[in-house]
Amino acid sequence: MELDGLVAVVTGGASGLGAAIVDGLASRGANVVYGDLRDRADTGGRDRADAGGRDRGESGRSPGPTCFHPLDVRDPHSWQDLATKVRTTYGRLDLLVNNAGVSTRADLLSTTDDDWDRILRTNLWAPWAGIRTFIEDLTTSPRASVVNIGSIYGHLPPPPPPAPPSSVAYQVSKAGLHMLTKTAAVELAPRGIRVNAVLPGVFVTPLLQDLPAEQLRPRIERAPMARPGDPADVAAAVCYLASPQASFVTGVLLPVDGGYTAS
Repeated sequence: MELDGLVAVVTGGASGLGAAIVDGLASRGANVVYGDLRDRADTGGRDRADAGGRDRGESGRSPGPTCFHPLDVRDPHSWQDLATKVRTTYGRLDLLVNNAGVSTRADLLSTTDDDWDRILRTNLWAPWAGIRTFIEDLTTSPRASVVNIGSIYGHLPPPPPPAPPSSVAYQVSKAGLHMLTKTAAVELAPRGIRVNAVLPGVFVTPLLQDLPAEQLRPRIERAPMARPGDPADVAAAVCYLASPQASFVTGVLLPVDGGYTAS
């Protein structure tokens, strides 16, 4: 499952699942450009490019380099700036990971117009914009793939109270992203581009870590494995979908959820 020399872009890579995905790809030898509104160093993380190659990947070799580039996924000009950075630095792109996402804890009737627009543009419009921005780069890559980070809540509603209220905008955006994944997989297959999605279950990332225990527990206990996931689990799934071992895998929505959707 080595990804030596692969050039990857990861959106929302400064923290949470995105940071784990960046680390997972780099540890397998990929060259990673991660886009976010802020640098990973600002979140208490460390850019591997500053490590001088001293860290070792899973194979015992030095991990691939990573670098940060400012990205507002809601802004088409920001996407173009990122594309220029990637083309200038590497001259190609093999993997696009659409991970950036936002949410709000508001049900159907309390969701505001602004929240609806912000969440749909970040979680659904942006992956579509990313694919369109890099389509020619991906078309010329012999190992091209796109991995979207969806959610089990694009399939299922969250548990009822005392869990926090659902986010209808988030759920709708992720359901749309799942269909975008399948549609893109069909339409881009003739170009040699595979498109898949990973559907995380309950992970205690910045989106959920502020919840009190009585609200977080029902979500965790709904999965048969009865524990939150490790962000490295999502990273491993992304690495598999980007690897040669998944060369005949496209249009897949892969839950990484401890059995949540099965139950």
